[in-house]
Amino acid sequence: MQSAKQRKKIKPEHHVLGGVRVDVHRTWAADGAQLAVSRIRPRGDAVYPYPVILVHGTYCTRSFWVSSKGIGMGAYLADQGFDVWIPELRGHGLSPKGDSFSRMTAEDQIRYDLPAIQEYVFDDTEASAFWIGHSFGGLYMIAAMSMKWLMHERVKGMATFGSQISLGDRYLKIPPVVWSIRFLMNAIGHLPAPKLGLGPEIEPAGVILETIRWKKLFGKWTDSEGKPYWDGIKEIEVPVITFAAAKDKNDPAEGCKIIHDLYGSRDKIFIILGRNYRFSKDYDHVGMIVSKEARTEVWPDVAGWMRDRS
Repeated sequence: MQSAKQRKKIKPEHHVLGGVRVDVHRTWAADGAQLAVSRIRPRGDAVYPYPVILVHGTYCTRSFWVSSKGIGMGAYLADQGFDVWIPELRGHGLSPKGDSFSRMTAEDQIRYDLPAIQEYVFDDTEASAFWIGHSFGGLYMIAAMSMKWLMHERVKGMATFGSQISLGDRYLKIPPVVWSIRFLMNAIGHLPAPKLGLGPEIEPAGVILETIRWKKLFGKWTDSEGKPYWDGIKEIEVPVITFAAAKDKNDPAEGCKIIHDLYGSRDKIFIILGRNYRFSKDYDHVGMIVSKEARTEVWPDVAGWMRDRS
């Protein structure tokens, strides 16, 4: 693994996505995994002093936040004056898969990737960051904050979209289904998400097996040492905003509310994205961020929430 001084010598790669300039930085987690972090510098007239870190969920890459055409919440927030950083967790997108890909776990990403990203962004900007995560990306943020693997004093605020662990995925409660998935994971080493229409990126077997351990019948949301990720949520006191989609069958609003109610923050907001709550439609799991309606109804809410706390 390279030292901090060596990392500083690596110049970022310059990409252009639909007219949006993206600088791709490289950093390393404490266990040696290389991570790619894409940066979109502020493009608006007003520039806010706090960077924004966008964390993708399973089966995804940076394209969830900024597409090849330069469209996405990442580009939008940069247009609003925010310094946007989009990491790709180990084995995803521009972050190398390597020989150990099938053995990569969610805990690797929670314990090592997120703290490495926090350190890298802070070293560059010398400012606390807003963290925004979708699905398991948000869940990983919550877990890292709960375990204090992320430094709370360097988190300006946290926003999650469809991030929960308690409900959904009922098929994982059926033992024969779990046995079949485990067999498949051990046989091929990954979940072929693109072939199943789940997303653009394959997911390591280690992550899928860990998800099964969390969500199976009588499963528990714990780390590899048996410590519950739940325990430290009450100690999260940074500003938080929780978005849940009214039509989200994968990560329903009720599950998101369970975590939200545990936060120790005095500044916390819970929003259900649906017709009964001032929105034009009942959003689903992906559409809550990646849809035409979200561009005009959801993205501005996120930008406004951060402006009010800047």
